[in-house]
Amino acid sequence: MGVKNVDDDLIRAPAIKGIVEVPACKQELVSVDQLEYAMAVAEAAAREAAEVIMQYRFKVLVKQKDAGEGPVTEADLAADRIIRGHIETAFPGDTCISEESFEGVGNAVLPTKGRVWHVDPLDGTKCYIDPNSSDFCIMIGLVIDGVPAAGLIMEPATGRLWKGVNGQEYRQAWHMAPGEAPTQLPPLPSTLASSQLRFGAAPPVHPRFERLISEHVMPARAVPKGSAGLKAMLIVDGESDMYTSGCKQISIWDIAAAHAILAAVGGGLCTLDLKPINYAQKQLRDGLFFYNPGLDGAMKERVRGMYQHLAEQRRLREQQAAH
Repeated sequence: MGVKNVDDDLIRAPAIKGIVEVPACKQELVSVDQLEYAMAVAEAAAREAAEVIMQYRFKVLVKQKDAGEGPVTEADLAADRIIRGHIETAFPGDTCISEESFEGVGNAVLPTKGRVWHVDPLDGTKCYIDPNSSDFCIMIGLVIDGVPAAGLIMEPATGRLWKGVNGQEYRQAWHMAPGEAPTQLPPLPSTLASSQLRFGAAPPVHPRFERLISEHVMPARAVPKGSAGLKAMLIVDGESDMYTSGCKQISIWDIAAAHAILAAVGGGLCTLDLKPINYAQKQLRDGLFFYNPGLDGAMKERVRGMYQHLAEQRRLREQQAAH
């Protein structure tokens, strides 16, 4: 694989309106027991789906989705059926929106009232079909009245699993690995752990990416990782400070689970213009910005400014090409 275009990760960002605060699911809407039961159902679904995903690996026919939305395999579809089956059986009154079975167009308006599950049965399909990568995962998020309430991410190749509950009075996340007792994750520190800003990026990392962040924000270094969900989990584990993307094809099911888990340990997610995520939109038109609480408002502003700088450079290049 060659070096990717830096614009895959760095694209235009609109003007800033303010700093977003991470919401919590209101406790009166749902009890802690209900959220933990939801995660127990999600975990059972993910573990069954992970077994099937690994059984299919290297044995599946890869197809391309319509409208250039990337590859899909029978493993994606089988995992989708398993996860939706668990959720629809346990919670017949809930709405379940899954990448492989959703039929709406890119600008579709999604429901935000009540309990809505957002499922990506196999995030990182390109890594899944790469024999040298384990950077693919299952993502199951529960959004209640437009707020990420609970989430689970599982890495089938290693068996590692993260889950979190984002309640108003109770926020907690756990990490689980084969052969180990579940680990309750501590809140993330309110200061950066290093003199370098660590950022998650899909490998191979474009050489300009690290340099741009160092010039516009602070000295930085890349932490390579495939899959949007796993890059967010680098922040949860304290191995990264942020993950940004200007991709226009990021869907709500790509971020809901990670958003809930990261919020449970004090981190957050907003658009590249620092606005809250709108869970009524199928696709994020303004990019995404996962961050730990060590990034203060001034640093977020500098990240936003970097994207505006790149957007202006891109606009000028397009003008020159047109002439």
